Amino acid sequence: MIDNVTCSVDVYYGYGYGMGPGSSFWLFLDGVLFVVILCGNVVTLYVLRTSFQFSPLVSNQFVLSLALSDMLVGLTLPYHMAFYVLPYLATIKHTCILKFVFILFACCASILNVTAIAADRYFAIMHPFRYERIMNNRMARTILCCGWFHAIIFSTIPLYWNRWEQCEPCELGRVLPRYYTTAVITPAFCIVWAVMFIIYWRIWKQAVIQVNKLRQFNICKLRKSCFQVVLIIMGCFTVCWLPFLAVACVQAGGYHSIISPMAYKVVLSLAISSSAINPLIYAWKNREFKRTFGHMVRCRTVSHSVQQERTSLDKNPLNRNSGLCELQISV
Repeated sequence: MIDNVTCSVDVYYGYGYGMGPGSSFWLFLDGVLFVVILCGNVVTLYVLRTSFQFSPLVSNQFVLSLALSDMLVGLTLPYHMAFYVLPYLATIKHTCILKFVFILFACCASILNVTAIAADRYFAIMHPFRYERIMNNRMARTILCCGWFHAIIFSTIPLYWNRWEQCEPCELGRVLPRYYTTAVITPAFCIVWAVMFIIYWRIWKQAVIQVNKLRQFNICKLRKSCFQVVLIIMGCFTVCWLPFLAVACVQAGGYHSIISPMAYKVVLSLAISSSAINPLIYAWKNREFKRTFGHMVRCRTVSHSVQQERTSLDKNPLNRNSGLCELQISV
């Protein structure tokens, strides 16, 4: 028994964990990600929940749900960091498996919320007159509940389907079954990516049509702005998650020697960083959000004119299209 425990701890130290050389950097990086993710999403939740300007809008329920899931991603980091300080946690089956259950749940919920936001934007822009009838409070909550439910189902599979072994590093490719990665994680990601790409491509095409109808002199600038929005959303999502998916598939195929421990940690940190980027894309890029946050920081209330502007925008579906080329919280 002692030999087995020693074997596991030594292997885990050799895989770059424990307070050995280089581990301080990864501990510091995880700590920075934890602070940035938590602060960004907590502030986002606070502004959206306390501001009368945003709280009545159905579409902002999706952004609230995204901020909550991203905050949970940040809250999983201290558990991961504990494996650097207490490497013997890898020798315990349940503590090792929970490491992946927690992060899978939070990340899956975050990705599904991003997809839900894309679908919400699609209906708001492509069907502005039918949007309020389709996307009411009940429909929004149903979509969100389904997303969180699927995240729970998806993330808890490793609890009863895994290949954990005593003397193996507690890492994704060695603990999760090969077919869970190749037949569940990979197809799910590909479907989500394809759905988001199609949705934002359609939104971009609609934005170009609307811009052409404006017949303004700065039409090229508006087209460029619309393209940049789609590029930022899809680019960040792809850059953050595609490398991690590729590494996970390589490890699932049994080619562990190809992927170094450092490469695995880099792509994992990159995937987790998406939860720090999401608030910037879906909240902080919004001018009204920044204005509301500025008023809160200065302990002042939002002016009545801003409230009237938001009320008018919420009631008139045609005004929604005026913000096609902005990264908005609400339409």
